[in-house]
Amino acid sequence: MYQTLSERVPVSALIRTPYIRVLTYPKVSLPAARSRVSQLEKLGVSRLIFEGKSKIGSLGILGIGTVSVVVRSEVGEEVLALKIRRTDANRPGMKEEFDLTRLANRIGIGARAVSHTKDLLLLEYIDYIELHAWFKSLKGPNRRAMAREILHRILNQCRKLDIMGLDHGQLSNLRKHIVVVNGFPYIIDFESASLNRTPKNVTTAAQYILIGGKMSALARRLVGVKKREVVLAALREYKETKSDVSYSHLLEELRLNLTKL
Repeated sequence: MYQTLSERVPVSALIRTPYIRVLTYPKVSLPAARSRVSQLEKLGVSRLIFEGKSKIGSLGILGIGTVSVVVRSEVGEEVLALKIRRTDANRPGMKEEFDLTRLANRIGIGARAVSHTKDLLLLEYIDYIELHAWFKSLKGPNRRAMAREILHRILNQCRKLDIMGLDHGQLSNLRKHIVVVNGFPYIIDFESASLNRTPKNVTTAAQYILIGGKMSALARRLVGVKKREVVLAALREYKETKSDVSYSHLLEELRLNLTKL
């Protein structure tokens, strides 16, 4: 895919075109831009780094979502991911996402939430590969063991979130929400997460990976699951009880080694 050239821009220049289009996406607003420059300065951001496969105009960025756009940023010597709230976002600020991400961080899940303002959220920057691409890249005699290990790690993280009562909300299409860094899975992007609905992290992630998602046929083959019906039955049991027993049974049916959460 086409990769845009990298451009490092100081915060003071962001109220100018074309950078203001990213800072106040999707509708240019000089007052909003000035406010966000002040917020960037408060967070200690010195520069934004415009690069990535997504684009706003000619500028490369890391991603565009329904709530925010994501850009690399420099804070001191550290490179962080910066989420900038869209001016048409359906929420008033970034505090809730920050709080829920920090909650997940406490149990070792997600990119580290660093700080936030009303319109901005700073997160640990991770250079990842998407899960489907990672499955496709597996080669050699250890590929089945590696596939089972990462699936086990994913489900264990989802189980921890279920126990906590935190529903991610976007794992039914997890292509960009579970990613891989050096063979370790990260559940990222908690902008739609909630503590106020029944958590379905294990069931939705497992259904996408093994039943109905883009990668499901490949994942089943690598993990060694021959019948979808077996997985579905185990998931129904887990959905009804969410108990340790039903979770252990799910892992057994998936031929995964049992370890502590």
